[in-house]
Amino acid sequence: MSSKQIAKSAAIVSVITMLSRVLGYVRDAISAAILGVGWVSDAFFVAFRIPNMLRSLLAEGALSSAFIPVFTDYLEKKDRRETWLLAVNVLNALSLLLVLITFAGIVFAPFIVTIMAPGFINDPQKFQLTVSLTRWLFPFILFVSIAALFLGILNSLKKFSIPAFAPVVLNVSMIASGVFICPRLGDTPEQQVYGWVFGALFGSFLEILIQWIPSVKEGLAWKPFINLKDEGLRRIGKLMIPATLAQSVTQINLLVNTILASLLAEGAVTYLYYGNRLMQLPLGVFGVAVATVAFPFISQYASRGDYDSLRDTIHSSLKQAFFVVLPASAGLIALSVPINLLLFNYGRFQFDDAIKTAGVSAVYCTAIFAHTGVKILTQVFYAINKAGTAVKISVSSMIINILLCVSLMFSMNYLGLALATSLAALIQFIALYFYLSKFINGLKTKEFLAYCAKVTAISLIMAGLSYLTYYLLNANFNAAEFSRTINGFIVLASITVGVISYGIMAKLAGLNYAEKIMKGIVNRFNKKK
Repeated sequence: MSSKQIAKSAAIVSVITMLSRVLGYVRDAISAAILGVGWVSDAFFVAFRIPNMLRSLLAEGALSSAFIPVFTDYLEKKDRRETWLLAVNVLNALSLLLVLITFAGIVFAPFIVTIMAPGFINDPQKFQLTVSLTRWLFPFILFVSIAALFLGILNSLKKFSIPAFAPVVLNVSMIASGVFICPRLGDTPEQQVYGWVFGALFGSFLEILIQWIPSVKEGLAWKPFINLKDEGLRRIGKLMIPATLAQSVTQINLLVNTILASLLAEGAVTYLYYGNRLMQLPLGVFGVAVATVAFPFISQYASRGDYDSLRDTIHSSLKQAFFVVLPASAGLIALSVPINLLLFNYGRFQFDDAIKTAGVSAVYCTAIFAHTGVKILTQVFYAINKAGTAVKISVSSMIINILLCVSLMFSMNYLGLALATSLAALIQFIALYFYLSKFINGLKTKEFLAYCAKVTAISLIMAGLSYLTYYLLNANFNAAEFSRTINGFIVLASITVGVISYGIMAKLAGLNYAEKIMKGIVNRFNKKK
């Protein structure tokens, strides 16, 4: 692919991802309204965490990382028949493995819940509901893992739009289930929650369907066979080992937070789940987009040993990402309370619940830039064959996260868990930057820090203006007049003021040279091809 095609594909994926995130907020708002905050919501999010963790660990993480390079190699060097036989063999072997995992999960659900949420043991009602939901949700991993395989197939064929659209289908299914099915199952959250489970299962099945059809059109023809001695399957299995180790760190951090949150007051698991959602918008859209565009250049320059171009690419990628995520962090922290009230204060999700969730969101949002930096820098370690160092840093970050969680949870409750995660991400980013600088003979650290300081200063002013706008507009309405619609308009107006003021200040400060550097890198890349 040319650099223009890469940028175009990244832009399309970003737009679709934005749509998915917006629908995700609608889904979460409906979830909050149906489940509220209490033993039912805690039970659901613990039960949903288990298949989600396995999905991220085995499917969307390790499987995609291992399958795409091998399948792409087959596309380049093997005939089409042999290539598609590999895909079918992986599909069949994966399906068999997932059926066994699903069956084991259903049988051993009580044991799994005991490990995942030890704090639930003393509440038989909550424990039994969590076990029941876990059993119903375990097929979710079967469906989404197969969907992830089709994602790998289509991405290898340079088909990005439909795989990116798959999460949209899942969100729409859950939204429809929340609106039309949940109310018909009863009047209480413990009855309605099973409609939410149905939406997740049906949506994950639709993810398979919408990707199966284009895969068949490309040449996939299913056959009932499994060849465990196949060279391609074994290569994928070997590649999955380091990929699984790398992915497991993030999942273990999430698991630790869930386990410790289950030991805290009722609602802690729910507050952490919803509080994390606000951080995911700038991280999931802008962080992934920049990483996607930068990776081909990083890989190309690393393979050539062109460290000057590699340094320029890393430098520009971080600057462009931070140009967006630093003001996003400041703005989301400043408006955390009104945004969370707007998103979640419906039905059984009370005002006080939204306020507590806003506190978690603000703590998580302090580290959006660190999480984004980790996404960009980690792939550089793989490109320069230093994956082992990246894994060691990730493991060290995990240990730090666990120690901080235990240290802070008793004094700060669930906020301590959020703060521990943010601090661990910051430490991981600094460590990755430090070691990468050593491996490639230095980065443009002084220039980068000066840039970050300037962006941070402007972002803080922008956040202050946004908050002031909200405060002044909000003061014109008394409690009787105030409504969710009015709050929505005020929040939108505050964000608009923030975006416009940031754009003006950034222009005056001359913060457009990151874009110029990236254009220079693209031009240099095209000339050397």
